[in-house]
Order: sequence, then structure tokens, then C-alpha cells
Amino acid sequence: MGSMSRMPWRIAIGAATMASAIGLLIVAGCTLDKTESRPQNVFNRIGGHGGGGQVIEPRRCWLRVVILNRPFRDPAINEVIWRVADEQVVAPAVRKANEANGLRIGRVTGEMPREVETILKEGEPRNPKVVPTNLFIESGEQSLISISEPVAQISLLVNKDNRVSGKDYQAASGFIRVTARHDGAHGVALRLVPEIHHGPLQRTFPALPNATGFAPQELSIRDGQQEDSIPELAADLVLENGQVAIMGCRPESQRSLGSFLFSEATAESGPSHQRLILIWASRNLPGVLADQSKNHDRPKLFKRQFGSPPPPSPTPSPASPH
Repeated sequence: MGSMSRMPWRIAIGAATMASAIGLLIVAGCTLDKTESRPQNVFNRIGGHGGGGQVIEPRRCWLRVVILNRPFRDPAINEVIWRVADEQVVAPAVRKANEANGLRIGRVTGEMPREVETILKEGEPRNPKVVPTNLFIESGEQSLISISEPVAQISLLVNKDNRVSGKDYQAASGFIRVTARHDGAHGVALRLVPEIHHGPLQRTFPALPNATGFAPQELSIRDGQQEDSIPELAADLVLENGQVAIMGCRPESQRSLGSFLFSEATAESGPSHQRLILIWASRNLPGVLADQSKNHDRPKLFKRQFGSPPPPSPTPSPASPH
């Protein structure tokens, strides 16, 4: 009798356990059917009222870069464009340092002078069609613009803090490192830093960025030349819609950094060509992505909006001198 009286108690516990397990499976099944509960959606959705939410669009900047290659001392890039350029946008100390090194930086607002506009539309002797380079980078990201062809050997005089020093370079070429970031409601802030890359190619193992700080450090393999950055000559300026940043040299400053970066010499005589950089900038509008797929963890492709940028070229090319 005693053993018979304990049987219902065990059966009741077993039934209760099975019912609980079935209930958990039902709840889990309902949860797994909802893609909103997946980790990807939890981190990508903001708001979340009633199962809804919005996907925040990353901040990005769009740069259009044109490098004009003209005869040395050409009036269009040495006189005409600088008459309408505002060189006061650069801090006085930086402007003075750039002048000492044969560099010139300014900002043009509105239409380009007719002579420059003609070059942009009709091309130039060495480049029948001026093809711009389009850079689409995240806000705060850096990008290199190659502005001079490599030379086997060059001796330069660089003025840093009113101290002039000379240095010989082997296999040297010039670059401008540009950093673009959102500024204010519609502007794009540019930081332009000249660099000299020189010497033989070397293999290095730089560390990859670690967002968490807890994961093991990972290294990448990089083959490149030695890079001499000159932050003392870094220029900062802001571009709004309808404005263009220009950067060139002072042709009278021989053996200067500006002459090396923006002019090209021949073996028989002095410089024969001169370059000018033009940079337009725009940005994606702040906001959210409205169109999101309900059956996939990632949002659908969306149309990025810009505030009236100049028409992009259908065939972009690398940012290098023509």
C-alpha cells in the first residue's frame, strides 16, 4: 500500500516537469522566429518602442579631388585663381610657415575664374581630359593624395619654427594626407598635412586597431617607404557647399618643399610644369535609414544624400598627378 500511494506523486512531478519543458520550448520557438531579438538587431536598432526602431547611418564625407598640371608659372594657377581665393582661412602662424616653405593654401567661394573653368572643361595639353578622383570616407578618416612623381634624388630645405634644415632624399615622392570630418550643420573640416615618402620599400608589421582593448593584439603586414610627415605645416579649413580648397606652390621659392611637391623639373633645365590641387567636399545628411529589410539582419542598400555636390565623374581615377 505504501509503494502504491507514492506512484501518483512521482507521476505528478514528471508531468509537471514535462509541461514546463514544453512551455519553455514554445516560448523559445516564438522568440527565435523574431529577427528583432537577434544580437545584430539589438545593437543596430535605436528606440525600440513596440518592436520598432531606427538604424543610425554612419557619418561619411565625400571629396572630389582634381590635380591640374600646367606649364611652369602659368598665369591661371599662379595669379588668376589666387585673386579670388581667401588665404586668410588658414591660421596666421600656419600661413606664415607655409609661405616660408613655398606653399600656398586658400579657399574659393562661388564660381571659378573663367580661365580655370575652361581648363576644367576642355582639359590641358598634357591631359586632354581632366578626370577627378572621388574619395568616399568616414568622418575622421585619413586618405593620401599623391601629388608628385618619384625622383631618384632630391635635396630639400625645410623651414620648421624659423629653423632651416637641409636633407637629402632618395627615391622620394610627395603626398598630402587629408583628414575629413563633419563640421557644424553642413560643413566639412579638412586637415592637410604634407608628407615625403622616400627610400627603399620596407616591410613592417603595424598593429591593427583594437576596439575593446581586451582581445589579443593583431598585426598586419605592410610594404612601403619611410614616411616623413611635417605636422608643423598642417593646415585646417572648413568647406561649405559651393566652396573649393586649393593648394599650390610659390614658384619663386626654389629647392623648397612647395617646389618639390607642386613642380616638375627636367634634367636639362629648371621646372617645366606646375601643379595645383582643388578639393570639393560634401557629406551625407544626418539621420537614420528608413528602409530596413524585415527578413535579414542587415539593412537594404540605401541612397546616400548629399547637399548639392559638383557632378561626379563617371570614371574616377587614383588621386595622383596627371
